[in-house]
Amino acid sequence: MFGLIASGRLVTTSWEQISTTNCVAELSDADSVNHIVIFLTGQTPFPDGMGGAVYFAWPDLSGGLPNWQLLGHISNQKPSAIFRIGKLKAGEINTQNSFALLGHKAF
Repeated sequence: MFGLIASGRLVTTSWEQISTTNCVAELSDADSVNHIVIFLTGQTPFPDGMGGAVYFAWPDLSGGLPNWQLLGHISNQKPSAIFRIGKLKAGEINTQNSFALLGHKAF
């Protein structure tokens, strides 16, 4: 359903579904990436009137919960988006999202 592109890398379509409404993909060596593209593959559209929020998390090196940061969204009407992640580092933990509530650790 989703794809991820980081400049200079192959497209990633391997996502792990961690709940009925959340999935994650690993972005190895994220420190070397400035922008990512998240897109719908066209294989399975969102249900009418629905979309998906896109979050990014840096792992917490101390072993705590990751710092999930809202990047934006995609939908059937906006099937792709480019997000700048190069300057997103440790900040305030966003607990108002479903990933933080799950306590899911980033890869």
